[in-house]
Amino acid sequence: MKLTLDKKILGGFIFCCSILLIVAVVSFRNGEQLVVTNQWVNHTHEVLYEAEQVMLWSTEAETGARGFILTGKDDYLMPFTEARLQLPMHLTKAILLTQDNPLQNENISRLEKLSQEHVRILEKYIEGKRAGENSAENLAKGESRRMINEIRAVVRAVRTIEQNLLEQRKQDSDRDSQRFNYLLMTLLATIITVLIIVYGIIMRNIRALRRAEVEMAEKNWALTGTGALTESMQGNLTIELLANAVIQHLSTFLKAQMGVLYVADESQSSLHQRGAYAIGKTAPTAVAFGEGVVGQVAASRQEVVLTGVPAEYFTLNAAFGTMMPKYIVGVPVLFEQRVIGVVVLGTADNFTAVQRQYLTLATTAIGIAIESSLARAKTNELLEETQRQAEELEAQQEELRQANEALHAKTQLLEQSEVELRAQQQELQQINVEVEEKANLLGEQKEKLEQAKSEIERKAHEVEVSSRYKSEFLANMSHELRTPLNSILILSQLLAENKHKRLAEKDIEFARNIHTSGASLLTLINEILDLSKIEAGKMELDIEPVPVPSITDTITALFTEIARNKDVSFLVIIDPSLQQGTITTDRQRVEQILRNLLSNAFKFTPKNGTVTLSIQAEKNEIVFRVADTGIGIPRDKQEIIFQAFQQVDGSTKRKYGGTGLGLSISRELAYVLGGNIRLESEEDKGSTFIVSLPLTFNKTLSVATGKDISVKSKEPVAAKIPTTLDLSDATPDDDRNQLVEGDRVVLIVEDDDKFSKVLLGFIRERGYKGIIATQGNTGISFARTYKPMAILLDISLPVMDGYEVLRQIKNDPALRHIPVQIISAYDKKREGMLLGAFDYMHKPVSVEDLHKAFERIENFTSKKLKKLLIVEDNVQQNNAIRELIGNGDVKSYSAYRGNEAYDMLERESFDCIIVDLGLPDMTGFDLMEKIRANDRLNKIPIVVYTGRDLKKEDTQRLGKLADTVVLKTANSQERLLDETILFLHRIEAKLPPDKQDIIRRLHRTDEVLKDKTILLVDDDIRNIYSLANALEDENVQCLTAENGRQALEVLQANPSIDLVLMDIMMPEMDGYEATLAIRKIPEFQKLPIIALTAKAMKGDKEKCLAVGMSDYISKPVDVPQLLSLMRVWLYK
Repeated sequence: MKLTLDKKILGGFIFCCSILLIVAVVSFRNGEQLVVTNQWVNHTHEVLYEAEQVMLWSTEAETGARGFILTGKDDYLMPFTEARLQLPMHLTKAILLTQDNPLQNENISRLEKLSQEHVRILEKYIEGKRAGENSAENLAKGESRRMINEIRAVVRAVRTIEQNLLEQRKQDSDRDSQRFNYLLMTLLATIITVLIIVYGIIMRNIRALRRAEVEMAEKNWALTGTGALTESMQGNLTIELLANAVIQHLSTFLKAQMGVLYVADESQSSLHQRGAYAIGKTAPTAVAFGEGVVGQVAASRQEVVLTGVPAEYFTLNAAFGTMMPKYIVGVPVLFEQRVIGVVVLGTADNFTAVQRQYLTLATTAIGIAIESSLARAKTNELLEETQRQAEELEAQQEELRQANEALHAKTQLLEQSEVELRAQQQELQQINVEVEEKANLLGEQKEKLEQAKSEIERKAHEVEVSSRYKSEFLANMSHELRTPLNSILILSQLLAENKHKRLAEKDIEFARNIHTSGASLLTLINEILDLSKIEAGKMELDIEPVPVPSITDTITALFTEIARNKDVSFLVIIDPSLQQGTITTDRQRVEQILRNLLSNAFKFTPKNGTVTLSIQAEKNEIVFRVADTGIGIPRDKQEIIFQAFQQVDGSTKRKYGGTGLGLSISRELAYVLGGNIRLESEEDKGSTFIVSLPLTFNKTLSVATGKDISVKSKEPVAAKIPTTLDLSDATPDDDRNQLVEGDRVVLIVEDDDKFSKVLLGFIRERGYKGIIATQGNTGISFARTYKPMAILLDISLPVMDGYEVLRQIKNDPALRHIPVQIISAYDKKREGMLLGAFDYMHKPVSVEDLHKAFERIENFTSKKLKKLLIVEDNVQQNNAIRELIGNGDVKSYSAYRGNEAYDMLERESFDCIIVDLGLPDMTGFDLMEKIRANDRLNKIPIVVYTGRDLKKEDTQRLGKLADTVVLKTANSQERLLDETILFLHRIEAKLPPDKQDIIRRLHRTDEVLKDKTILLVDDDIRNIYSLANALEDENVQCLTAENGRQALEVLQANPSIDLVLMDIMMPEMDGYEATLAIRKIPEFQKLPIIALTAKAMKGDKEKCLAVGMSDYISKPVDVPQLLSLMRVWLYK
């Protein structure tokens, strides 16, 4: 019997209710079982509680009795009295609770007896104590303690039994719960299965009803569409009207966004567009059978559906633009098994199967309508063709008559043209002869041009080869000259130093003359190389903003001493607009030009003459004028002096020496910098060289060398402007001759006479005496002689610059405590502070600035006790630093957190800070940034003392925030002590002897070189001899090799070598190859290798570093420079 849907649903509902009833019954029974189990669990806990109470009160009774027996005070009997009341109550409850368990009941009964016996024994002791007996002895026998232990054992047995019962009851409860869960899950799964089955039955019946409804709706929709299509095709329509009506109906009825109807021609070879709906210009108007989508539908007679249609197929026109349909369907239109058209529809959504079925059925009616329309059109065309042929026949008869008349006229014209053509033919023959002659002439000229071009190319190649040979010759010549010159300079310097005191004064003078002559020869070699670099286009420019005063400071420092020695007045005139101005150029090359011009000016200017350097701004140029009152230059010699190796007097009897290269190099450098040099001179009246350079270097203005020089003859310019700076020698009017014991002396190291006098007057007003030094070397000498309380130091100084002065002062134990205040036009504060300067002021300075500076110096020097803040979170490290630095002249304060340190800085005035980077509340970087942002604190020197492995970005940040960084290593405490002594300006002589030894040992540079082993690699025995002698004087052991291959053998035989001095040009294996081979050996990968080369061309240093050399020094070797370089690499 087939069940209905209602009965199926009812059966499923009854079955689910039955299952739910079973679940309810099982849940109720399981709940009752859980309640019983929980009651027994509570019962176990109650038994355990009562047993523990018996144990507790027995212990209380023991404690109270013992207290009374020992003290005799009744207050101690209160726990005993309370225990006698509580013990019977808890024992009674325990007996009632254990009636269901005979074993436990027996244990409780025994516990009751033991408790009573225990109380009885304690009462006996108490009564004995009251009677005056020695109950303590009885108590000491341990009878009550034994009773307590027995009670504890019984309680432990009771606890064990109850815990076992509790565990068993929990297991039973868990088992019942698990069984219930299994049953519940099974019943629920059954309910869900039944519900799924009932749901499936219901949905299957509903889907069947929906399918019937959809089929009925689709049939109604198709019938409606067929009726509408038939109605649209009624009437005597042309093929175009019919096609448009059909495609419009299909597009709207099927909800297509575009549509096209193509009709086949009679030959069945192509299709033509007859009707369209909302299509763009991309739809083709004619398509051959088999071509594209439309042609493929016609050829295959099958429906084609396309998805993901390319843009070039069809586009849809809309009011807002064009778009592409996503789907296209093409259906053939057949009539009597013959293709007469194709319908193409496009839509954004895919066509349904019903729509495609309707479209297929509709094409049958469309085929009949198209065939009828074509037949009507064909009939009309035949009728029109007959009428047109009749009209054309009449028109052809008229045209034939007119053609006969025109033919007669053309015959006459042809006869005239024939006569003209004969004449033109003769003229052309003459022209051809002339053209032939010109062609031959052009061929000859072309051949000559080709020959000339080949000759030019050959010459250019020869020039290139010659230039290359010249460069190679100069490089080789440099090497061959520098190699022996290296030995001459080193050995002559060693002789002149006379360390072993073996030479007479005359011999020392000879050695100095040899060294001076060698240096002059080196200058000549450098000038020749400079000229060759410019001519070869290898001159390298370093373009940067350059302050104009810095150029004059360097030049005046260089030539002031020369002017004094020759008794020539040297004047410097600067346009006021350039006092604070800068130019963008290559500073080194500008200074080289000015040095060459000034050297010539001093050379040709007699005693009591004048040399003037004036600088002016003209339009977009800066103009340097070097004028002298010397011998002048004749008009006929003014051109040749700018040529290489040419002089005004080039004879063997010439009065003035020189190579004739200086002006040539200067001119070429000026051209390279985008400027020029002009000469204004008159014989016996002096000369003026005018250098014009752009204010800002422009590469387009940098021109090739060799252009003509503009020469004018007029009176020499001899500096008629009154506002000049006279740099001739003069003894300063200071207080050096009026010093007495106890005077407070300030040393002024300043080459500007006016500014030094201003400073001297200011010092005197404050009650000090001043001494002026105009040169760096004399500044150091005066500091050692007069021991000033403070030093005011300029940076741009003659002979020795201010940085070197500061460096030597801070390296001298007797001077390093003196505060040095820098006052300079250079904005390089950081460099000065790192060297240990007290403060840095930038020129120009005001009187107020000077007052503030002196107040800081006075406050600092007057303080007998310097204050140091140590910021270190490690207590042991903090104390160790205090112990290291502490002495009678320094008071150290400790801070263990960043915020604590900052608070102390705001409250107190400190002279130096030591900071660790790892602090608990903030980093050392954060603390230093806060300090530097505070105007009152930002001048305090900060020494970072850290064991952190610093990254590149950490080092860069420390460079801006800290004055110096000391890394925690084995010997770092020595350096920390040295740095704090430097920044606190402590007097070394007042330090304890052990700390004085540390500082002296740290500054003894010879210790770095002592007992070191150096490998000297050079193929020239003269260089080996001279360098080995120079190094052995410094207690250095020298091993030698004459080429790279021998060097490798020596290294392998002596792996303890500390440093290698490597020549480049050697036989068998040169320096480059030897370095590469050494770096391949693992133990020598970090061995310092310093290149010694006589080659001085561009790119040599980069090539040395690229193959793995550590550093580079050119020959002839400057021994102090080499020793300094060796110390750097050996210290590392």
